[in-house]
Amino acid sequence: MDDALRLTVLGTRGSVPVSGSGFLEFGGESSCYLVEAGGQAIFLDAGTGILSPPAGALDGKEIGILITHAHLDHLLGLPLFPPLFEPGREIRIVGRRRGGLTTERQLARFVSGPLWPCTLDEFPARVRVLDEDGPFRLGNVLVESMEGSHPGGCSVYKLSCGGKSLVLATDFEPMGDAAARLAAFAKGTDLLLYDAQYAEQDYEAHRGYGHSTAAEGLRIRRESGAGSLLLIHHAPDADDASLREREARLAGTGAHYARKGEVYEL
Repeated sequence: MDDALRLTVLGTRGSVPVSGSGFLEFGGESSCYLVEAGGQAIFLDAGTGILSPPAGALDGKEIGILITHAHLDHLLGLPLFPPLFEPGREIRIVGRRRGGLTTERQLARFVSGPLWPCTLDEFPARVRVLDEDGPFRLGNVLVESMEGSHPGGCSVYKLSCGGKSLVLATDFEPMGDAAARLAAFAKGTDLLLYDAQYAEQDYEAHRGYGHSTAAEGLRIRRESGAGSLLLIHHAPDADDASLREREARLAGTGAHYARKGEVYEL
């Protein structure tokens, strides 16, 4: 069984999905990343990017969806996720209790009337919604988490398999001891996905919103000893030209802004 970790970028955008000729290179779909390893297809969040997995990527694989938090930009694609309409398909959705609500109850606030015409248990697929409580496995993939720093809470996930690992730190603001905790959690990881929604000059006006910058991502990568740094959760008004300009300033650092369709083999 192939235990190599393979990550495909499906949705890079934060806050809301966007479209238009200025958003073709980096993508306009909201937050979603696909990890394939050991017979598993694991989606990190369920923004609109979840609607376009690579052809054949789900064939013969068990499907899991890890929900970092229930803000709508991270859930918008869930009720139209194609495998939900496949009779007999089993889908496991995992998140964390927030605001006194189980993950199932959080999702039900969106995927039910009057906001949606049906509930998750009315789809043809068999859906199980679980609350994570400590490390667990999806097949051969070990999933660990820590609490991040974002209004209402947000999970940071680490996925490990075959001696490789990646960490997703979306909707993360390095306030208090959050940066130090993340650096320790991501120590030695091969790929760190880090929220860099704001340009450096824009951050102060958005302090407390729960997002970060490329400079903070670089600092956390240095402290953690992580390998590659992939910058994610692009602001909806950050078009291709502006993201290319930001990326050019990172030349030589090994950091890049995520583009839809990119694949990382670990």
